[in-house]
Amino acid sequence: MLSSKWRARQWYTYWAVIGGFVAAVAVSCLVPPMQREAAAQTETQSLAIEFPLLEEIIVTSTKRSRSIQDVPIAVSALSDVQLKNAGVRDIRELMSIAPSLFLSSSQSESAGAVARIRGVGTTGDNAGLESAVGVFIDGVYRNRNNVGLSELGEIERIEVLRGPQGTLFGRNTSAGLINIITKGPSYDPSGYAEVGYGKFDEMRVAGGVSGGLDAGSLAMRFDAVYTQRNGFLEDAVTGEDYNTRDRGLVRGQLLFEGDDSFSARIIVDYADRDENCCAAVTLVPGPTLGIVQALGGTVLGDPFDRKAAADPDIGYDSNVKEWGASAELSWDLELGTVTSITAYRDWEVKRSQDIDYTNADILYRPKDGFVQGFETFTQELRLQGETGNIDWLVGAFYSNEDLSLQDAIRVGANYEQFINGLITQNPFSGFYSAFTGLPPGSVFVKGEGAVRDDFVQKSESLALFTHNTVAVSDDFEITGGLRYTEETKDVEASLQSNNRACTPGFAGAVGGAAAFGLLPPAQVPTIIGLVCLPFFNPFVDGNYDGSHKETELSGTAKLAYSVSDDDLVYASYARGYKGGGYNLDRAGLSNPLSGGRPSAADLEFDAEIVDSFELGGKFGLGGGRATLNAALFYMDFQDFQLNTFTGVNFLVNNLEKVKSKGFELESMVAATENLTLQAGVTYADTKYGSNVSNAVLAGQNITNAPEWTVTGAATFEQDLTNSLSGFLHINFRYMSEYNTGSDLDIEKIQEGFGLVNGRIGVGDIDGAWRIELWARNLFDKDYIQIAFDAPLQGTGTGPGSTQQFNAFLAEPRTFGLTLRGQF
Repeated sequence: MLSSKWRARQWYTYWAVIGGFVAAVAVSCLVPPMQREAAAQTETQSLAIEFPLLEEIIVTSTKRSRSIQDVPIAVSALSDVQLKNAGVRDIRELMSIAPSLFLSSSQSESAGAVARIRGVGTTGDNAGLESAVGVFIDGVYRNRNNVGLSELGEIERIEVLRGPQGTLFGRNTSAGLINIITKGPSYDPSGYAEVGYGKFDEMRVAGGVSGGLDAGSLAMRFDAVYTQRNGFLEDAVTGEDYNTRDRGLVRGQLLFEGDDSFSARIIVDYADRDENCCAAVTLVPGPTLGIVQALGGTVLGDPFDRKAAADPDIGYDSNVKEWGASAELSWDLELGTVTSITAYRDWEVKRSQDIDYTNADILYRPKDGFVQGFETFTQELRLQGETGNIDWLVGAFYSNEDLSLQDAIRVGANYEQFINGLITQNPFSGFYSAFTGLPPGSVFVKGEGAVRDDFVQKSESLALFTHNTVAVSDDFEITGGLRYTEETKDVEASLQSNNRACTPGFAGAVGGAAAFGLLPPAQVPTIIGLVCLPFFNPFVDGNYDGSHKETELSGTAKLAYSVSDDDLVYASYARGYKGGGYNLDRAGLSNPLSGGRPSAADLEFDAEIVDSFELGGKFGLGGGRATLNAALFYMDFQDFQLNTFTGVNFLVNNLEKVKSKGFELESMVAATENLTLQAGVTYADTKYGSNVSNAVLAGQNITNAPEWTVTGAATFEQDLTNSLSGFLHINFRYMSEYNTGSDLDIEKIQEGFGLVNGRIGVGDIDGAWRIELWARNLFDKDYIQIAFDAPLQGTGTGPGSTQQFNAFLAEPRTFGLTLRGQF
């Protein structure tokens, strides 16, 4: 941990940089009026000075196309040029230029990626728990954040909407929304190609073509991208790479425009990911390292030596296959515009995992032992029009989702010795053999545990919604919206294990030994628990089924007043919710050994409700040369869905209250003809309620919720010759201290830090080609994504803790070269 003096010095340094940047923005905004005044006073000036204007950004966050400065919503919009300048290729990299957005991943990017807005998000690694930040790509909902964490291909723009968006976008947008719009077909022939190479043998190849197939009525587009990279963690024994990247995407589109009143856009895509991710390092060692070492395991040192260890036969393989198709149809009728979006998506991941994160053979998921899949059909239908001074919209949405989950956690060859050592400090003591009556070495045999746990969840959702804006005058408008949602989730589970050791006789023997003073009574739960762990407890084997139904109203009300042509102020209220459901993990079932009677109801959790209040303003400065957008927000969550890692499993429960309050500032400035600046500041005080039932969490900042986030970017372009143009882009992000663990153990704190990315290049003045040198995490800042309790390796937190803590690290510095060409 850094000393308080060093932290204070670091804090002041960051704020000195931030203050200087904001001052520069302010000065650049003030320059144009002063120069115009000077020009007016100097009548003899023969040459008029022209200043660049910012390009107008059109967004569809209200299901209509409007300028971002005219919509009374806190939204960040990022154009294709901004995304390319910042090197954004997936939703994780949006963090570099979207201050209120935070993304992280843990034991698997394919299953554990999480997006948070204003400090609020859904902790990953639990298939039954839906996202608080929705991800939409071309109007189609991606049902988990990890499903959206893939190569994006060519993008027209990305919108990050902050606060509940349930009225227009439905449930599971209780914290916000990432709305991605890909580039569509064009009638003019065009094409592009890109090839890049970087550190860790990173290679990226992308290309695409577009053009008309029929004069004025039919056009096509095809895009493809492939990325491969070696891992940034190395096995301390075998030298194998972990946290590799191997991703591909192909997307084809057709655009048909029959006449002025009808259009259709058809999109088909396929994506594949075959990666070895994610390994963990030892963050805080515990006394169990001695047991692991006695069993042949390797003890790791400094976590940022980036050395990991795993059973070489298991590893962290993760293979994702996904495909989908959508059709967006639009008719302009006399009454209004009808829009229909029909989509089907199929997504599946197969994983193996060394669960103990050591190269001792203790616990594992076998190859393809974890299989999770979604088959999703969605249909949205909207009618939007204008009648007098009312801009109205009505719509319906239907979703049908089939979720399947297969899991099997099993013991390795060293498990029996490991749990012997936890009790006696001697892995070869035969302790458990004495209580089970089984010969030493046969209490647990490699491969025993869960034979297979199957969960199938079928979800059906229907919503009706309306969103209407009344122009009371030229300057004042009122917006009201309402959405009614009805949802049903039916779950079936089949659980089977082959744990021969966990029996009533074993539990009785341990209890009897304690009664006769042969064992400390306090050790009884631990001794029994290590044999009857939740993920292979045979007493909950069997078949289960349940049904969860809910109906909810969400909505919004807004007042917006145009102070001038360039300035807007607004006040808004929004109510959103995130659907309830089932915790798809046998660990959530009541344990008969403790007197419980397991049922599917044990796995059920309630919907999460949020009421949000916001005051905002959007201001045009310098006659179109700069924008400054500001928002004050207060969000009150009830029945917050908390997903907690217990050290062996993930469990979901509802926590009574979470509140997030703070402010956001975003600014963009065309400082000169060649220089564009961006800046963003978010302060989010996001805490559990002071009276929540979990006393450890009461009144504390929630996990992965920094109070301060500051971003900034500068892009400079300059013609070098009559045919060449130079380019320089730098962006940074600073986040204050936050805790990465859902249980808020002090060992899981990540201190405040800053990241800088850069890109410099030269290319044809007309944009035909460009070569760029880039760097991410330019100053090689070491930081963690998530810290967690090493499974079965100690207990506690703070002084006196015996717990070992592991961590998933963020990427170190990477750099490379990219060549782009287009016609």
